[in-house]
Amino acid sequence: MPYLLDTNAVIALMKNNASVIAQVWRVGRTELRLCAPVEAELWFGVCKSGRPEENRQRLLTLLSWLPSLPFSSEAAPHCGEIRAALASQGQPIGPYDLQIAAIARAHGLVVVTHNTREFARVPDLMLEDGRSDDTHQ
Repeated sequence: MPYLLDTNAVIALMKNNASVIAQVWRVGRTELRLCAPVEAELWFGVCKSGRPEENRQRLLTLLSWLPSLPFSSEAAPHCGEIRAALASQGQPIGPYDLQIAAIARAHGLVVVTHNTREFARVPDLMLEDGRSDDTHQ
């Protein structure tokens, strides 16, 4: 099953976090995806970092082998549905996380994140903690 990496999972991967590296080996690189909102957050991190050129090169290397999905018309209905459901419960999530969740649902991907508290509120979202082997739905 393909996985969509949230920003904190990508950062852990770039920092060679042992549990994230083990998960990558377990599922295989070909099963991993990024998405445009995660890329935007990563580029923000590069631009505000103390070593922007070094981090830019590291990110470009990662992007060269990790496919990325756009926020598209397939994700838009999921985005509206998720936002309405969470708003009716008085528990909205941030706009980037909303887009990430919508892209994941539209493509049948498991979101890998250490931010399970936020993503766990999204109906019908497959979720895996980026620092453990737990999978939720």
